[in-house]
Amino acid sequence: MAMVDMARVEPLEDVTDLLEEPEWLREKAEEEGLLFFRGLLDPKTVSDVRSQVLAVCDAHGWLVEGTDPEAAVANQDAMVVESRDPRWQDFYCDIQKVRDFHALALEPAILNAFETLFGEPVLPHSRNICRVVFPNSSVHSTPPHQDNLYIGGSEQTWTAWIPVGDVPVTLGGLAVTKGTHKEGKLEDKEAVGAGGRRVDVEEDVVWVGGDYSCGDVIFLHSLTVHQGRDNLSDRLRLSFDFRYQPRSHRVRSDSLLPHMGWVTWDEVYSEWEEDDLTKYYWRGWELDVFERQ
Repeated sequence: MAMVDMARVEPLEDVTDLLEEPEWLREKAEEEGLLFFRGLLDPKTVSDVRSQVLAVCDAHGWLVEGTDPEAAVANQDAMVVESRDPRWQDFYCDIQKVRDFHALALEPAILNAFETLFGEPVLPHSRNICRVVFPNSSVHSTPPHQDNLYIGGSEQTWTAWIPVGDVPVTLGGLAVTKGTHKEGKLEDKEAVGAGGRRVDVEEDVVWVGGDYSCGDVIFLHSLTVHQGRDNLSDRLRLSFDFRYQPRSHRVRSDSLLPHMGWVTWDEVYSEWEEDDLTKYYWRGWELDVFERQ
């Protein structure tokens, strides 16, 4: 398996009440490098996007024929893992064209929470990420890593990890370490699993995880170590990674491009309404953008 064993896993702590206490929220974020919000999003909104993603999965033959798509029962004969496999690329290009997938990243509940955390206007990165994990693919589970390796730019970029539907432990989900962001950038090495890189973690590190419900969101500092958990069910596990930073901080240019770069924004937007405000929402803002070296 790509994930590492966890000797100590603590339950998730809901900090939603701290949104009314900005200083305490920031103190919690600085101390632990993670914030968990139970029911931050409207479950129906998330479920609607989930249905659209599952429709794409079904069109690619990833669901068992004749079953209810909402059950997400995986066609294990069609198993594909996140990679440059042409089957994954074709699927992922279709996902990037789903308008409501991108719109979910701009939900006011998320933006308001980050504005409270940052104490200033927020820049949502437009490089939105969809994860689809098949059962019996544990060798490809996302290994422990820090997001900053892939993001660059401001270390104060945070990821909002969103379970797309209910995600009990048996379905996989996310496990996060407490306080590892304080260690700075860790040395990374080649690994199997999404992203293809990993970092080492101490055996006695404290992990946080558990069952997630539709509408839950967990915020992670870009240096907080986290990993995917193995999908031990018979269903597809869906999740989204959306990223946010203080708008005054520098941002690397590829953070404003479609994830993986297999499609352009013109291709993504080709069938959207012409006046859709979700398109190019960041243009017109005064941003400090730099090119990847």
